[in-house]
Amino acid sequence: MKQGIYLLLLCLMFISPGCQQTKEIVNEYQIIPQPNTLVAHEGRFKLTPKVQVITAQSTPEVKAIADAFIERIKQTSGITLTTTEEEHPQGPAIRFMTIDGMEKEAYDLSITPENITITASQPNGFFYAIQTLYQLLPVEVYGDQLKKRAEWSIPAADIADAPRFGYRGMHLDVCRHFSTVEYIYKYIDMLAMHKMNTFHFHLTDDQGWRIEIKKYPKLTEIGAKRKHTLVDYYYVNWPHVFDGKEYGPFYYTHEQIKDIVAYAAERYVNVIPEIEMPGHALAALASYPELGCEPASGYEVTGLWGIFPEIFCPKEETFQFMEGVIDEVIELFPSPYIHVGGDEAPKTAWKNCAHCQGLIRKLGLKDDTTPNPIDGIKHTKEEKLQSYFITRMEKYINGKGRQIIGWDEILEGGLAPNATVMSWRGVEGGMNAAKAGHDAIMTPNQYAYLDYYQEEPSTAPTTIGGHNTLKRTYSYNPVPDDADELIKKHIIGVQGNLWNEYIQTNERRDYQTFPRAIALAETGWTQNQNKNWQSFCERMVNAYERMELRDVHACRNFFEANINTHVDESNELKVVLESFYPNAEIRYTTDGSTPTAKSELYTAPFTWTGDINLQAAAFKDGKILGKVTSKRLYANLISGKPFTVNPRMGWTTGDIFGENDALGADKTTFGLTNGKRGDVASYTPWTSFRVSQNNNELEFTVNLEKPTQISKVVFGTLYNPAYRILPASAAIVQISADGQEFTTVAEESFTREFPERGRKAFTDEVSFNPVEATYVRLKLKSGGTIRNGIDCRKDTPEDIIPSDMYVDEVEIY
Repeated sequence: MKQGIYLLLLCLMFISPGCQQTKEIVNEYQIIPQPNTLVAHEGRFKLTPKVQVITAQSTPEVKAIADAFIERIKQTSGITLTTTEEEHPQGPAIRFMTIDGMEKEAYDLSITPENITITASQPNGFFYAIQTLYQLLPVEVYGDQLKKRAEWSIPAADIADAPRFGYRGMHLDVCRHFSTVEYIYKYIDMLAMHKMNTFHFHLTDDQGWRIEIKKYPKLTEIGAKRKHTLVDYYYVNWPHVFDGKEYGPFYYTHEQIKDIVAYAAERYVNVIPEIEMPGHALAALASYPELGCEPASGYEVTGLWGIFPEIFCPKEETFQFMEGVIDEVIELFPSPYIHVGGDEAPKTAWKNCAHCQGLIRKLGLKDDTTPNPIDGIKHTKEEKLQSYFITRMEKYINGKGRQIIGWDEILEGGLAPNATVMSWRGVEGGMNAAKAGHDAIMTPNQYAYLDYYQEEPSTAPTTIGGHNTLKRTYSYNPVPDDADELIKKHIIGVQGNLWNEYIQTNERRDYQTFPRAIALAETGWTQNQNKNWQSFCERMVNAYERMELRDVHACRNFFEANINTHVDESNELKVVLESFYPNAEIRYTTDGSTPTAKSELYTAPFTWTGDINLQAAAFKDGKILGKVTSKRLYANLISGKPFTVNPRMGWTTGDIFGENDALGADKTTFGLTNGKRGDVASYTPWTSFRVSQNNNELEFTVNLEKPTQISKVVFGTLYNPAYRILPASAAIVQISADGQEFTTVAEESFTREFPERGRKAFTDEVSFNPVEATYVRLKLKSGGTIRNGIDCRKDTPEDIIPSDMYVDEVEIY
């Protein structure tokens, strides 16, 4: 008896395999992008030293893919798989089978407990099949540590997969802020892991020239550095504030470019270089001033962001320069495409340039008198001169056996004959190009600009603006299901863009890019009918573990609770909480205290009363997943109510557009009666109004629907003179019983203390003796005028201009 107890204890101590129960493993298929056909089966294929990898009849390229797989398995599991040229060896095997007739990037995977068969026609397909196998293995396969105790097996399945689009890309701007070669490698790894096949390398801009051109050494001697860099957001200060630190010289040598291209090619990623023309040229003009329209003006590489009037002058020496640059670029990049930019090129210099005007006359270019048939816009002769510039460079590049891509501005003035359009200003440019028979790549800023905010701006790092959440980015469908066949034929892909004005470090690049680039990867690969947001979120849990092992510092909003307000079908303004983490519990408090696993459980949108300090967090199994999010909310008599305004609202209407709202557009509150006040983190929550000198006040009118006692009106306005914004100088409150005849019940002027620099949000209140009203009108007087060129950048000739007014929120008590 004692001997039996002793043996039992010994088994428990050492957890002997003969004494423990085998843990049942649930088959999961955490693959991103989602395969287009996946049939799950019972059982698992176990990796052991007995497994043989069969590459008989395979090309050297396919054998290299197999060898890389074997090496990664050995490095992370300690299991040494063996290779064989035998076609039918004994025992478990992973078989690479090449057949004819499949699409270039397509693959089939048959996984049983006995064997894995990978079938494809091209190495690309085999490579993507291996990416799928990696994602079916334990996440430790992405690390650099030996993890023998992980479950090194693969769930059984049949997968037949091929991409929706042939072009699936990510862009990276290295001009505003530079990325090291090592970071470029990591970036490419992440693209390849998620079956993206294109890296768009933005190499030249106003803020730096980042590629060595041996024929023109000044491009890197002068153009690869700048004397300083802007501090803070562009419109916060005027004059602008700079850091006083030289930036650069930073650029990639020929050898580094070759290494990057080779590294990408091994991962079936094509690298497309972008050489900007005719705009975004300051770094080049600072190096070779004779290429501009005003060589004596003193061009400098700028440390500012934005659009600059200094562009290449279309003279012969400029074209000779561009051809010399292109010659070296083509030698370095085997890509079938060369991106020529073509965006944001003001024509002021050309309008004032005798050479340009002479060339316009010589070419017979004239302003349009009727709209262009492609985009429906009348174009100027200077815009047509840009078309001449791009078309001439396209002819040269075509002569080298390559095609051009340009931003959608290349549509203006006439599209170069063989150009592919990259549609960034919404979707119209791409659609118009496709209808005209040109290929188009969709990268609309409303979905695919990853430098935009992706979480609450008040807690996020400063970036360029906008608000594209992971959910918003995932929702994008580049080709609507009901699109005509010409559009379906010519929209060849999708791309995400990362502009680096406000992204100074590798960690910030990771944060802005991921996980939204992964959402775009699924959009590019997976047929739209096979995409599913909830499924994507479930698979993203595993993707975060992979990113952590790859040292990718992704945005963690996925693990948090997003706070919003929304007017539902009952016409009540309610708090809406959402977490992207699947099946998370959201716990919240309204008194400013930190939520715990025992705090109130969110189950449905809810109303609130008064001023609350809402704190919320996502929990799973009693443990908090991410950081606590917070928002002060203000319930009052007009919360969620529609209203009228005069003058009309401007473009910065933070909560009206779906792309600025993770939970869908709310077209009733327009950001002014949604219970949330604006702050100085971004312009997204504010609503803008252009008040003129002739009509220097804003009228806001709301219907309370029944006689109601009121005694106070609260409103917020913004001070930001660098952006031509001043807060209200005075307020008038009027009431009415019928909405026709209004009586003034209070008015007040404001004396304000402004900061020396930057911006400030003001919350003002106008109190009065209680009165009964059915309609309430708030009149806000303009904050006055702005000294053009002193208080703000001078874009118009006037010395004095009216200020704009930004408002958020309006409350009545």
